[in-house]
Amino acid sequence: MISDDDKNRVRQATELVGLVGERVVLRQRGREFWGCCPFHNEKTPSFKVDPVTQLYHCFGCGEGGDVFKFVMRTENVEFPDAIRMLADRAGIDLDESGGSMPRGRRTRLLEVCEQTAAFYHHQLMRVSTPEAQAARDYLASRDLGGAIPREWLLGYSPGQGLLARHLARLGYSRDEMVAANVVVEQRDKRLGDRFFERVVFPINDLQGRCIAFGGRVLPGSKSPAKYLNTAQTPLFHKRENLYAIDKAKAGITSSGMAIVVEGYTDTIAMHKVGLTNTVATLGTALSGQHIKLLRRFTERIVYLFDGDAAGLAAADKATSLIAVEQGSEGFAKVAFLVATIPDGSDPAEHCAKVGAEGMRELVARAVPLLRFSLDRRVAAGDLSTPEGRMRALDDALRVLVPVRGTLLAVDYLNYLSELFSVAYETIAAALERMPARSAPALTAAVTTATAGAVPMAATAGVAGVGAAVGVGAGAGTGASRGANSRIRALERELLVYAVRLPAVRKLLVTAFAALRFTDGLNKDIVEAMCARDDWIDEPPAELASRIADAVDGADVVLGAGHTSIDDDESALRQARLHMFSLRKAQLEDEIAALTRAWKLTPPSDKEKADQLYREITVLQQELSTVHRRWDALPKIPD
Repeated sequence: MISDDDKNRVRQATELVGLVGERVVLRQRGREFWGCCPFHNEKTPSFKVDPVTQLYHCFGCGEGGDVFKFVMRTENVEFPDAIRMLADRAGIDLDESGGSMPRGRRTRLLEVCEQTAAFYHHQLMRVSTPEAQAARDYLASRDLGGAIPREWLLGYSPGQGLLARHLARLGYSRDEMVAANVVVEQRDKRLGDRFFERVVFPINDLQGRCIAFGGRVLPGSKSPAKYLNTAQTPLFHKRENLYAIDKAKAGITSSGMAIVVEGYTDTIAMHKVGLTNTVATLGTALSGQHIKLLRRFTERIVYLFDGDAAGLAAADKATSLIAVEQGSEGFAKVAFLVATIPDGSDPAEHCAKVGAEGMRELVARAVPLLRFSLDRRVAAGDLSTPEGRMRALDDALRVLVPVRGTLLAVDYLNYLSELFSVAYETIAAALERMPARSAPALTAAVTTATAGAVPMAATAGVAGVGAAVGVGAGAGTGASRGANSRIRALERELLVYAVRLPAVRKLLVTAFAALRFTDGLNKDIVEAMCARDDWIDEPPAELASRIADAVDGADVVLGAGHTSIDDDESALRQARLHMFSLRKAQLEDEIAALTRAWKLTPPSDKEKADQLYREITVLQQELSTVHRRWDALPKIPD
């Protein structure tokens, strides 16, 4: 809808220090400005604004980004609206006619949805037909009567083309009604209402504008579909929108947590008892887009499931989907938890039983989603035999495949190692060998290792599995974690140098080809930086902006670095020092990993032990050379 040229004009016209200074008291330290973070409570300033790269970063909560992201976070608006707000601030006229949907058309479709919601609400509240009365009776039976229909603008859809004729009288075209998906074109080309004989729940966007609808059939209906949602439209994408996000965003921010349920009535019932931080998915599982939306307000998400078989199955499905997100750099800090409702009740029914305090206690007992899934798999296994324990462990490890290689996986591998009395290194190696689809790969690996293990109690179940177990690193894992963290930090400092200091950028980009970046996000930033020759001479703010557009999460990485270097010679010297430190840390990490593998090699496998020893020797020689001579490093050309 908004061209790249207009976006760049707005970015260049907006000075980040001035924009942030409207909300935060900033004090200059060297080249940078510091203040207290507007996104979390703090007394000591840890919020940095860099006027060179036009990026901000908080070292307390990890928030970071550019001018657009700052407006999105502080105003709780979407990206296009942030551009519009900054354009108005800078006095820039935007040309929105060239996009996929001109602004005027979007406004018309929003009006169609608004008028549709008003029509349905009138049918529910004012019409005296038996069908409308049945809708009111249904809502009353779910304890959703009284002021609830007005507060949530609930409605009733009579069908029979009444809505289509009503909207036509208001001047909306056939194309606009169909595009908003409130009306459908029938086989005979006549227009019919999409929703009929249903209780209707308007779905709003983040700003509270109606963009879609959900309808539930009334008891006794012959319709095969219990729930019906608006199909995808230019306004609505069910994998990007959440029911009640407009009402819940303030509660999510103030509580520091979002509760996700799976139904409209469940959401309203939760809000009714005071849990106003509740939202619902719209006929789909929680997606990466949903998580990005919720991350604007919190990094703690509790998924609340029914306690029946269908609810538990949904929890298992969510585990596989969300585990993929937790394995990505962008969502590494998001805490996903799960709470299940006992007795097979749904959230609305349980709210009526236990009230506000009972629901808060239930949510407070939520456990990490991966832990929940691991415990369910272990409890479902036959732990009374070695073969049964092996199968249960194999099944549990499949859950961790999407997050392997992360600190999250390390913690849970330690948990399973303690639980099954199997060496950490053994199950970690089995996890690494598992293919992406998590086919069994454990049996052969642990047959020997578990031969002398202490057997688990045959009666162990969820309660036993869920007991608190220390998740400190096993032998040798602590050093590895520290090295990985140190390497990641050194890689990112080099990237910041390349963006922030044009004098050394060409030299560093050339050297990057000879360095091995280990962090996935860092690799993506390097590839984006090196892919375009025309970016090499861009000013720091422009280059940072282009990389951030190309790589999700790059703005946070690049905004976190800072340097007070003024002259080119010092910049060159400091860059080489960083490369020296990076290569040294990489070699030390590789040597530590190979040494652990060498010590674990069975005496019978002398060939493998000798090969590992030779590899360790080569790396130790290289490390010794790096210590003695900097010219052994990847060179920056003269």
